[in-house]
Amino acid sequence: MKRIVANRMRGSLLAAFALSLVLGAGLDLSAQIRPDVEKLLDEGLSLFRQNQLDSAQQKFEKALMLDVTSEEAFEWVEKVGYGQLIAALSAETGSLEGQMQTLLDLTSVETRRRESDSGQIDAALAAYFGAGDRLEQTRALYKGVSTHGVYLMPGLIARAAEADQPTRVKAIIAITKLSDDAVLPLCRTLHSTEVRQVQAAIGALQKINNSAAIPSLLIVAETHDDSIVRREALDAATALGASSGSAYDALCAQANRFYNVSNFMTRTYHDPLLWEMSGSDLSYRTVDAWALNELRADQLIHDAIALDASQAKAHVLMACNQMARYSEYRDVRDIVAQKVESGSMDESTLAELRSRELEMMRVQSQAYAMPANILIGATDLALEQRRPIVAIELINALRSFTTAGTRAESVPSVLDRALTFDHRGVRFAAAECVAYMNPRSAYSSGAKVISELTEGLTEAGRRVALTIIPDVDDALHVAALLERANVTSFNDSTGLGGLQRALSFPKDLIVIAPGLRDLPTAEVIRRLRDDYRTRNTPIIVLSEDEALTENEATYASTEDTILVINRSIEPLRLRDDLLTGILDDEARARDEQLASSAAQALRYLSARDTAFDLGPAAAALVAALENPADTVRIPSCEAIASLKVERASAALVRICQEGDSNSVELRAAAFQSLGQIHRGGEVTPAVRAALEEGSESDEVLLQRAASRAKGTIGPAMQRGDN
Repeated sequence: MKRIVANRMRGSLLAAFALSLVLGAGLDLSAQIRPDVEKLLDEGLSLFRQNQLDSAQQKFEKALMLDVTSEEAFEWVEKVGYGQLIAALSAETGSLEGQMQTLLDLTSVETRRRESDSGQIDAALAAYFGAGDRLEQTRALYKGVSTHGVYLMPGLIARAAEADQPTRVKAIIAITKLSDDAVLPLCRTLHSTEVRQVQAAIGALQKINNSAAIPSLLIVAETHDDSIVRREALDAATALGASSGSAYDALCAQANRFYNVSNFMTRTYHDPLLWEMSGSDLSYRTVDAWALNELRADQLIHDAIALDASQAKAHVLMACNQMARYSEYRDVRDIVAQKVESGSMDESTLAELRSRELEMMRVQSQAYAMPANILIGATDLALEQRRPIVAIELINALRSFTTAGTRAESVPSVLDRALTFDHRGVRFAAAECVAYMNPRSAYSSGAKVISELTEGLTEAGRRVALTIIPDVDDALHVAALLERANVTSFNDSTGLGGLQRALSFPKDLIVIAPGLRDLPTAEVIRRLRDDYRTRNTPIIVLSEDEALTENEATYASTEDTILVINRSIEPLRLRDDLLTGILDDEARARDEQLASSAAQALRYLSARDTAFDLGPAAAALVAALENPADTVRIPSCEAIASLKVERASAALVRICQEGDSNSVELRAAAFQSLGQIHRGGEVTPAVRAALEEGSESDEVLLQRAASRAKGTIGPAMQRGDN
């Protein structure tokens, strides 16, 4: 829950001032759970009514140290402090209102980047904890919170364990002024070896009242050595709304939330930080913003595994999280490489990212090393939570359990789900995985497997579009328009769901309708432009004819890559006049890789006994011979040879006769394919001429391939022209 320190302070100051005017009035305390704490609070209240603020403060501070989770003690420590502050302000020259405003101004900068210089932080803490009057210390506190924010936490946590009671109380008070920003460092502090730090963290978390602290509090409640600390942690977790679940389940749920919700517990005014606890020392390290939530999830997952390593839930989350970290890194590196190539970014950033390649490969390898049942569970979770890139990586990891040449007894049901998923990359990955598994018996989705491989081979150049359109008819209409432009689309009916999809896998175009039900269209566009993954993706806003001018002024006035089109636009105009201008026509690496993977999978199946019907793939393999990439054409030649696709003969001859415009390796593969598809049969003059020319080539590899092809064909090559 976000809190604004300025508003909170104003309310507390005015409340304290009102209390100072009615010291004689009756003030009730709620029931206390500890008699010694209640006695100290009663004594402090009596002194407070007599305006003996210093003595009252000592009583309330002692009560707070006896029960750091006591809301009453905490409130009275603050009230007396504000009473002392009012007295100090009144003694100053100038109006009380003016003095209050001076303090409030110190907390008015809500979104600035905080200062992390250690020397300045030490000076700010010394001013707050040093000897001085209440006014100066309060000024130092609010100035420190405004200037340094969460960077004060290590120093405050260290002081929360000191023997001096007033120092510990002041540390806890200061921590609570950081509000929600203190939650994550406090959760790490719960792992401290110093009991007083743990108790201070429990009390502060209960005061801040953010439910994100519940899983970490439950760890303490279940595992801490001190029974008093365990009870305090459980009481705090209950006060924050903990249900009857275990710490393990709560940790997994929160890790999953970090992993899925990109802005969970992320504030914008300080650097992305990961908090860590070593003994009684709290520290932080600055991390990349794109990796922040995965790293925070990683901490919670490790906490869960430390509690119970026998359960699969945390290991499944770990596999998903590791694949997400690796894919995020890979995407960022590729985007930065493009920017460096275009001259819009310094090369040092790319060099730093490339230096981390080995580290991130280890992260991916840890997921690959997990058992098959964990990877299956992780794939199922990734599909359920619509994380297609993570699902693709996990399916590829499942492929590593397939031994070349062996045939699977059965196919995991999660791959059946993946074959019908609405992202074609997931469908293709599943089809490729099942192809290499090559099940022994007929597979119910076998036709779907071959269909996806065929599509990957022939339609790799198609664009991918995301549409965010709540009306079903409009979504279908736009899908039909895009299909005419060779663009495959899929739709999400909500702004938040569309944002999640937009950020989770590559796309070439985003189409948005005005009037989304959950988020304004302008807000969706702003968030897309704020994220590195979608910053440069072309956006089209779909408009009704009568609102076209208004929508153009609203959405398309800021940049060239946002276009507004009317719903009744002609399909050919959309394709030829608009999409041609905003979509890059150059061949993309991922297209080539997809087609290559499809060709290799079909080659694998064609060379083995299989229950799959490969007949529907023949036309696609012939068409793939026109692909400019050898990584596509060579395995296609080999698959054609195994399947003996005679209609490929003319295309193979053309490859051989084009000479040095094609590589030696490709021409050799074409010769070998010609030999196989004409084996024991007749040959055309064109085939004979190509083979004769190849056998006379200066290239040894071509001579050998052509000669073997002639021998494979047999007598037909000896009968002269036919």
